[in-house]
Amino acid sequence: MTSPVGNPWLLTGASQLPHPAPPCRPRGAPSRVARGALSELPRRGTLAAVAVGVGATLAADGVLRATQRGYAAAGPVLWPPRLTRETLRKELVEGQIWGLEQVIAFFTVSANIRMLVVRLSDGKLWVCGPIAPTQECLQLLDSLGPVGHLVVPGSALEHKSSLSDFSRRYPKASVWVSPGASGALGDPPLGRVDGVLGEGTPPWATEIDFKVFYVAPPETAGTYAETAFFHKKTQTLLLTDAVLKVPDAAPEILASYGYDGEPRQLSDKEWYYKFLAFNFLELRGQDQEDFQALAKAKGVVSPILRFTLYPICQAQAQRWVTAVAQWPFRRAVAGHLASPFPLTPQDFLDAFGFLRGKPSSWEPQRPQLVNLQKAAESLDGPEALQSSIWTPWR
Repeated sequence: MTSPVGNPWLLTGASQLPHPAPPCRPRGAPSRVARGALSELPRRGTLAAVAVGVGATLAADGVLRATQRGYAAAGPVLWPPRLTRETLRKELVEGQIWGLEQVIAFFTVSANIRMLVVRLSDGKLWVCGPIAPTQECLQLLDSLGPVGHLVVPGSALEHKSSLSDFSRRYPKASVWVSPGASGALGDPPLGRVDGVLGEGTPPWATEIDFKVFYVAPPETAGTYAETAFFHKKTQTLLLTDAVLKVPDAAPEILASYGYDGEPRQLSDKEWYYKFLAFNFLELRGQDQEDFQALAKAKGVVSPILRFTLYPICQAQAQRWVTAVAQWPFRRAVAGHLASPFPLTPQDFLDAFGFLRGKPSSWEPQRPQLVNLQKAAESLDGPEALQSSIWTPWR
């Protein structure tokens, strides 16, 4: 790589291995990378209104308490839907792993977000990436058993903003967070934290192994972390954003928000648009073809991460990917889109083939990357485009 990004590190389980490692994260983390990427892309004018709306939300959300789908949270709701939010629970691995899903929206661009729940051998629940704590959500969680552990899997705001509410609700639960989860100025406070992943051994480590990918300023423009987890008993890889499976149809929970806030089923055309726009791909009048190319992959790396972030942390990312692929997983669950989905270590490596100069599980066409290229160059400098990740499209 032509422009090293400093001296972050790869954290593996309770051990720490010094390496240079990655900065990444457009969706959620309030970094220069994220803010710039948003401003670079078409049809994102309404996103600016989200930032303005957050200030008003801070003052108004105290009234959101009443119904089952209204908020139990004391703090702000950062994304629509703001008045009520439906929660859908699905069993992902029989009797062992569940996903609780809600919607996060940027007006007509919306996606599902999933909190992962694992039942440990002592019957207690391991809860990863707390979502908005509506009464409905909390009741669905409590019906599975006692909450024993709360985990923040990375630096993405949407996966950590509800931690303080959950830790107050479950005062006996241990709380472990990824490094960098304390976030930037303006992030909601995390509340009580018992340990940082990679700086100690969590009480659940004998059943769920973990590897953390982390980088932070001043070496890089923004803070990024994602922890991959491996549930040994079920041979399941638990991810947040690293590799996702694109479903052919819109996730069921999106019907609770519809296209622009009115509950209804999405058409295929609307789902294609939402997915492509949420990933900042150029909308070039052939949404179905572009969507299906992504959906046919066994697992795919977000185009945002691939093209605006990994080029400046390529070697470091590859070390983490190689380490994760040492686990003998046979399926994966993730914080967005479809879950569970079949995934082997080789499939995981294939999704990141671009890090090694090899074909990946999905390869775009040049016209899809116009805005991502502009964002990468403006945010990280022209040298970012010298990475081999950009070679086929320069």
